[in-house]
Amino acid sequence: MDGVSKILFVDDEPQMLTALQRVFRGKQFDVKTANSGADALALLREEPFDIIISDMRMPEMDGATFLASSIELSPLSRRILLTGYSDQESTIRAINDGQVHQYMSKPWDNATLRETVEAEISEKLRIEAETPNQEEHLALQEQVANVSKELASASSFVDMAKEELLSQYNTTIKVISNLIHMRVPTPHDMNKNVVSHTVALAKLIKLDKKIITEIRNAARLYQLGKLNFPESLLNKPLQNLSKAELEQYHQHPLQGADLLTPLNSLDFAAKLIRHQNENYNGSGLPDKLTSNKIPLGSRILRIVIDFQQLIHGFYLKDSLSSMDALDFLDKSSGVKYDPEILKLYRKLIIELDKNQATPQDKLVHIDEVEVGAQVNRDLYSHNGILLIAKGMILNEALIQKLTLIEKRSNNILNIFIKELAPEE
Repeated sequence: MDGVSKILFVDDEPQMLTALQRVFRGKQFDVKTANSGADALALLREEPFDIIISDMRMPEMDGATFLASSIELSPLSRRILLTGYSDQESTIRAINDGQVHQYMSKPWDNATLRETVEAEISEKLRIEAETPNQEEHLALQEQVANVSKELASASSFVDMAKEELLSQYNTTIKVISNLIHMRVPTPHDMNKNVVSHTVALAKLIKLDKKIITEIRNAARLYQLGKLNFPESLLNKPLQNLSKAELEQYHQHPLQGADLLTPLNSLDFAAKLIRHQNENYNGSGLPDKLTSNKIPLGSRILRIVIDFQQLIHGFYLKDSLSSMDALDFLDKSSGVKYDPEILKLYRKLIIELDKNQATPQDKLVHIDEVEVGAQVNRDLYSHNGILLIAKGMILNEALIQKLTLIEKRSNNILNIFIKELAPEE
């Protein structure tokens, strides 16, 4: 890290500012402090800073409000929030409105804080190096405009092809997921909840749509590495595994990630799968990553998977209720689990338990399905094979295929289709 980096610390407690200044002694840092959000904004009006570190709880103006206000004055700054365990809602607000790049719990570890700041400075320098100057920007704009005109006539066909490829891609992942779960004896509801709950948490944290897609893919494939497990290992709760069996069990995230190596499009999902058993305090596997160094998607997966295993009897010998499972997870908050995400998940589970949504669909026999009907839930055969994915539009050929499957299996085949509102 070359040059002098300008850092602004904001906290209403003087001793905290003194402690932060001690962490960043050295010629490579130019440190200034402010006792309030208002004082900090005044400093930002005079000059921009590379890094802004703010406490959450301050009188008159809290950290989330200050960081949101700092964006206009110093848009290129990297923002870090210091937060207590009880500030979960404010932390989420700061991430959403204040463009917070990192958040750290108080009390902080000095070495970790310094590493985080140095990493954010490096990221700021990288972004600045890749950002074109004004002249280059205007030239790029002109080139983009010209290319857009040339491609305008073909855009509709490209969009159609993209939608078709995306649909096939998602269906392929669902098929792979279904094959995994045919081998690994977990209930369909459990697998469905791992996907839906991880995605719900990602949306609550306001993650980018592309990141949410990768988290969804990782949730569908999180048990990929268990395919070569012996039957004896697949059917035992974690509590009952021997030491040797536990060692083998803990290898499945690595094996799952390795199996996805040839598929470049799933590199990010493979990374999330690899780190799904990391512990927040650095005692997990495979790389003993700590806190924010663990991919956010992996931290979400860890909580959701363990919760689902607890309520379905795959973690302990006996299944737990939702509330008992959450209490069980709370005992390892800050040890195994990210405290802020765990608090958010508790709220999500409580809301889900209170509000069981009624799906807008209708169950009909395959003979009653009309061409053009939209499938509203994944359709599985009697032995668990995915036949039709949710969202697909049924044409005559698909209906005939389903009719043949029903005849061959001698099992009645019913399907959930979207029930249209009167105005539709």
